[in-house]
Amino acid sequence: MAFEVNSDVVKNVPADWADLLKPEYKGQVALAGDPRGSSQAQMSVIAASLANGGSLDNVQPGLDFFKKLNDAGNFVPVIAKQATVASGETPVIMRWNYSAIADKATLAGNPNLAVVIPKTGIIGGVYIQAISAYAPHPNAAKLWMEFMYSDEGQSYWLKGACYTARYGDMVSRNAIPADIADSLPTVTGVVFPSLDQLVASGKTITDTWMTVVGADVK
Repeated sequence: MAFEVNSDVVKNVPADWADLLKPEYKGQVALAGDPRGSSQAQMSVIAASLANGGSLDNVQPGLDFFKKLNDAGNFVPVIAKQATVASGETPVIMRWNYSAIADKATLAGNPNLAVVIPKTGIIGGVYIQAISAYAPHPNAAKLWMEFMYSDEGQSYWLKGACYTARYGDMVSRNAIPADIADSLPTVTGVVFPSLDQLVASGKTITDTWMTVVGADVK
């Protein structure tokens, strides 16, 4: 999870969660989704919790953080996207790093975007691949999967700023092309919630967002 920042609007790019509470970010911070239903927004709340004394099993500090953000007038209750970042409506948003990097490439300096992995509360999520039990050509699907998990296939994911299941192995063998390796942000210390933790945290956030934070994100 990263901060995607319109650096033409925001001159002091935030480096960590605590920075977002500063008065200079009044009316500038938003989530890329409604936390009552968006997993990306919920992961942002969990990340904020990790940065504020919480844990993967205790998301309350994350909710409390967003209450402070909302009470300070810094939080914008809008579902943020590339267009709202570019226009300056929501110049600071929380977004998956690969999506933020893609936005930066698409906008190509109009405006300039900064993609920041926060110093604390570094969280990651996973995507799962599978072959359908009813696949009409299961062996073709197996071959495709074998390609996707080869060094070449993994490099395509990495080029899109997605850290892969075999990232550590490829680093150890110096198998990642230098241009791709240099383009990836540092995510040392990242943690991954389990499925049970995501379900429990998601329920807490969905059930208590309005009573704790009070911001109707639309």
